[in-house]
Amino acid sequence: MTTKRVLVAGGSCGITMVTAARIIEDACWEHKIRVHVSVLNLWESQSPGDGYDLIVEMFEFFKNEKCPVISGRPFVAHQGEKELVDQIVDILSR
Repeated sequence: MTTKRVLVAGGSCGITMVTAARIIEDACWEHKIRVHVSVLNLWESQSPGDGYDLIVEMFEFFKNEKCPVISGRPFVAHQGEKELVDQIVDILSR
């Protein structure tokens, strides 16, 4: 089984990004998906690198990526968070 790579990227919402990463890891563990989640502060670096299976962005930033990019705003507002986590699990289970 390969390990899926996820990037959680945002700005000054550092604790939210770390919390989102933990939620993603926990949900993947429950669904037996091996995952490695990285966090990137886009104010410090705009170069995330390649090889991600999914990017979760806290604000619109990424364009023309090779992997799916979805909005992580529900992690900030806590509205629609469960649906977002379900969507993430669905993408990573493919």
